[in-house]
Amino acid sequence: MFAARVAETPDRAALRYKRDSVWRTLTWRDWELVSQQLAAGLLETFAIARGERVGLLAPTRVEWPVCELAIAMAGAISVPIHPDGSPREIAEVLNDSGCTAVIVNNNVIAAQLNETSPSLRLCSIADNAPDATTTFNGLRADGTRALGSEATRAALTEIATTLTPEDDLTWVYTSGTTGLPKGVVLSHRNAMYVAWALKSAIATRADDEQMMVLPLAHIFARHMLWAAISTGTVTSFSTIHRLEGDLLEIAPTYFGGVPRMFEKLHERIRATMTEKGVIQRGAFDWCVDIGRQVSELKQRGQGIPAALSVKMAVADRLLFAQIRERFGGRLRFLISGSAPLDRRVAEFFHAADVLILEGYGLTETSGAIAVNRPDRFRFGTVGPAIPGAEIRIATDGEILVRADSVMSRYRGGEPADGPIDPHGWLHTGDRGELSAGYLRITGREKDLVITSTGKNIAPRRIESLLRARPGIAQAVVHGDRRPYLVALIGLDADSMMEISQREGLGCETYAELADHPRIRQIVQEHIDDVNDELAPYERIRRFAVPHAPFTVETGELTAGYKVKRRVVVERYRDRLDRLYGAESGAERVEDEDV
Repeated sequence: MFAARVAETPDRAALRYKRDSVWRTLTWRDWELVSQQLAAGLLETFAIARGERVGLLAPTRVEWPVCELAIAMAGAISVPIHPDGSPREIAEVLNDSGCTAVIVNNNVIAAQLNETSPSLRLCSIADNAPDATTTFNGLRADGTRALGSEATRAALTEIATTLTPEDDLTWVYTSGTTGLPKGVVLSHRNAMYVAWALKSAIATRADDEQMMVLPLAHIFARHMLWAAISTGTVTSFSTIHRLEGDLLEIAPTYFGGVPRMFEKLHERIRATMTEKGVIQRGAFDWCVDIGRQVSELKQRGQGIPAALSVKMAVADRLLFAQIRERFGGRLRFLISGSAPLDRRVAEFFHAADVLILEGYGLTETSGAIAVNRPDRFRFGTVGPAIPGAEIRIATDGEILVRADSVMSRYRGGEPADGPIDPHGWLHTGDRGELSAGYLRITGREKDLVITSTGKNIAPRRIESLLRARPGIAQAVVHGDRRPYLVALIGLDADSMMEISQREGLGCETYAELADHPRIRQIVQEHIDDVNDELAPYERIRRFAVPHAPFTVETGELTAGYKVKRRVVVERYRDRLDRLYGAESGAERVEDEDV
């Protein structure tokens, strides 16, 4: 697939990256050449054999896809590892996968690995790496840098011509939100299929440009990169911290993000307007109301009356054009995945003519298995199945999937009670509903809470409603075999610190925010609002705010910023138990019939 792309558009831009505050570009031919050079180095310097596993331990940056392709060119199998993982998590993946070499971009991590795993062969792609063959700094456009010895070049050619679609491409470890991570074995066929299906579903083009900020150790980012190869789309690399400025400089036509990115942007826009005077707030509310009326008509496929069109033009000039400009002005759509997106956030942006396409997929399905389309979408759903995929709902509500993107096996082989049945259906463990071909996620089998009163409750929906409130970054709803539900709340520190400064609360640390009565009052008000939307047995009765935020580094969040429920519940079990005691000092919602 990559060779076909190079043959078709060798001199067009493929990857953009920022060095020394200047945007630089690799063409498709450049990308191929530098990956060939690195592949030659893997064979000659590191003696990588075909079928060996090579870890890729680096943040999202341009070297990542260069290394991924090089590993494949060398006939090896890439094992992505999130660099923010704990030393224990990194060691678990390295040991379970049997990696014999690791590519790292951080010399400190390289030194640590050298101490803990001296048998590993370490290849550094740090900016100051002493071995120039492991970087592409200084690559000349004519590609005259050596591609290894004659024997190495012959070996690379032999690998390229004998690899099959069924060969392993990558082992990707699941995020472990409900259990221990497992290595998902994905083949070249899996990657090629999902790239073709995404291209067909959302109609990306060679003149598109996507901004990449998602962690490439996560399958969501990987399959978007594979799809870009299939279409010839340019991929520009940024970071969360640089994103706002880079959006203005690059002006991408689309990019993917997790719901929290879009929720925070929504909160920031609303907070900005709240700080203004009554007239500005009134104008903001009027614009949003007009935009939502237009959005509802578009969703139903109906025309927009002339009078409403005039009002929309005014609203666009007053507010919506400014929102679109924050994305650079060329945006066609956004893609949301990894967790449920609050419908109200999607509708708010659609009112501003910014369409967020929500999708659904698993590591086991090589990424997306369903996604909304630019010309065919329904908010509150994850869209129809991608082309060539089948989705059905089992009698117990579980989502079953069958497609060429479904994994070949878990590392170590498929267990007898594995998730793929004899008919080829992957049992996802997620629960859902199909309506007119659109899939709606209703919960997860393993996340289902059954209270002591016998009520079955899907906590994800409640958590999504809580996360949509300004100042709340994460929520973990708990209550299995308990009389009612409680919640652990992770604060959005930036948002709450702004409130502290504005109201003179004097908070300087996260722990002080967590303990302050005013901050807890705000959280309580948000919980009250959410409870008004829920059945009595679904309502949150008590809550607690831990003194430290949930982070990837401390192990409570996955690389895709999803909460690891098992880890959080174990870590805060005593705190959760105290929420069910009469002596609890946590805020409490008035009891109602359970």
